[in-house]
Order: sequence, then structure tokens, then C-alpha cells
Amino acid sequence: MNRRSFLNRSVTAAALVSVPAVVSAQEKNIRLRMQSSWPKGVESQYHADLFAEKVKDLSNGRLTIQSLTSGSVVGGLDVFDAVNKGVIDISHSMASYWLGKEASAPMFAAVPLGMDALEYTMWFYQSNGLDLWKEMYSKYNFGFVGACGLNTAEDFLWSHKPITKLSDFDGLKIRTVGYWGEIVSKLGARVMTLPGGEVYGALEKKVLDAAEFANPSADYVMGFHQICKYVHVPGVHQPTTISEVIFNKKSWDKLSPELQLIVKEAAKTTTFESWGHCIIEDAKALKKFQDYGTEIVRLSPEFIASLKEAADKYYQEKKASDPFFAKVFDSQQEIRQQHNYWAGYMVPDIGKA
Repeated sequence: MNRRSFLNRSVTAAALVSVPAVVSAQEKNIRLRMQSSWPKGVESQYHADLFAEKVKDLSNGRLTIQSLTSGSVVGGLDVFDAVNKGVIDISHSMASYWLGKEASAPMFAAVPLGMDALEYTMWFYQSNGLDLWKEMYSKYNFGFVGACGLNTAEDFLWSHKPITKLSDFDGLKIRTVGYWGEIVSKLGARVMTLPGGEVYGALEKKVLDAAEFANPSADYVMGFHQICKYVHVPGVHQPTTISEVIFNKKSWDKLSPELQLIVKEAAKTTTFESWGHCIIEDAKALKKFQDYGTEIVRLSPEFIASLKEAADKYYQEKKASDPFFAKVFDSQQEIRQQHNYWAGYMVPDIGKA
């Protein structure tokens, strides 16, 4: 058995051991409907499908989640409201999309020049990240919210021309979301927030000059390399992306404590298992871009430093005006400081293999 198989089986076994063995004779099989914000075939939809499979397996079929793609019931960016109103039982999406509803929502998905995948998992499972997430959504009709999948760094931008300095954003028509949209707006960009399925057409018709959507494997499925000459890396605007699962409160309350625990464990194991899967698939996609002839533009250290300066200024402004944002931001910074202190001693510089 290889190491990955061993780890996967060990995590699943731990989840099974952690739940009570006795099942109520009155408990009926439950079927719930989940819709995502994702098109079929992209990495984040893999997270949603994997989560549904794990719930079914760990519950021995007593809880089945139908995993639906964007647009199956409501629009991809309408799933938050649909869960809140009980139109669907569960959503699988990304909290950055809800910036217009909650000013701190993107902190639980992707922070430009912010936490990476390891730091996010530390914050969720070893600190108070999940508690703050629940607190933020306390006024909504939600029963459970949490991480349910993880992508590593995105592609920074697909574009019809190179983007190498801050002034290149001035007047740039760009598709992006969350805080990054607000940061580049301050740099003069004209931001459009489009569902993933509309980005290809907007780039092809040059309604957009540039766009960021997701990680390399998802962007390959979307076909952006067919219409854009340039892809920029690494995605410092989104060093990682956390998928979000939300249960409608009434649907959540239908579940026994055992099934609720199974859901939480399935979401957690989906998050950890998807981490390695994303890296492997992204490596394949980057090679495909190279073979296709896409010009891969690496961001210079100077450009990254200027982006960080712009992001830090934005965060300080938000901290000064939003107490809850300040609370979440400071909590994340504490985790980053702990990680960096540890890494300064324990992460060796061994060069490239």
C-alpha cells in the first residue's frame, strides 16, 4: 500500500471510529440536494462530488447527498440565498462571492497575499477559524458551515497582453472577485464579477482584457489557453482557495448527532485529501499549457512586493473601519506568525529536485 492510500484509509477509519456504532431503528434514509457554483469537470466540483461520496460511504447510505453543478437549480452565484431560503439543502461554493453580504466573507476563502493552504488548515482545525466563520453567518438560516475542499495557488491572470507592473491595471477590464477586486479597482482596473461559465466568452469577445478564475487544472478545463496568449503565475492574489459547504438549518436539524458528525468529518477529510490531488492535477495542466504554446509569465519579486504593499494598505483601512474584520484578520496573523516562527527553524532550503 502506498503512503497516500494508507493516509486516506487511516483518515476514513478514524472518522468511522469517532461516531457511535448504534443506529436508531427509527432513523430513515435521508436524501439532500446540494448545488455548487462550479461547472462540471473543474477541481472545485471534484471537491463537491468527493464530499457527497464520503458522506454516503461513512453513513452506509443512510445519508445521500445529490451533488449538482452550477445552474442545475439556481445560478452559480445564487446558492447562498437558495440555502438561506431552503430552495436547496446545501451549497458548495466559495465565501469570497458573498462580499456584498458580509464584508469579512473572503477571509474564509482566499486572502490576497495572505494565508497559504497549511496556514488555513491550522487556523480552521487548531485555532478559532471555524468558530469565527459560524459567528459571521449567525444571522442566516444556516445549520452548518465549514471548509470542504482546498485548491492551492491559482493562476494570477489570463490575458491578451503581459501584466508586469501596477500601472498595467489602470483601465484594465478584468474578471475577479472578493478583496482582490477591490484592491485592483483602487489601482484603476474595471472589475467585472462573472460566473465561471461566462468567463471564456467574455475573454474570447474581448469584453474582458484579463481574467482570473481558478487553479491551473480548472483553467485548463475551461479552455482559457485557447483564447489567451498569456498566463501569469503564481497566483499571489489567491495563494489558496477554500471551498465552502453550507447546510440549511432545517435540513441540518433533520440529521441525527451521528450523521451531523459524519458530515463534519467528511468535509474535513475532503479538505485534506483534495490538497494533494490539486497539486498533482495542476502540475499536469501547467505542462499542457507549456506544450500548447501558452506564454507563462512569472511575476517578478518586485511586482509581488508592490502588490503586497497595495494589499496591506487595503487591509489596514478595513481594520480601522470594521471591528469584526479586524478580529478575523488578527486571528489569521497570529497563526501566520506561529507558522513562520516554526518554518524559520524547521523548513530546510533543499533546492529544486
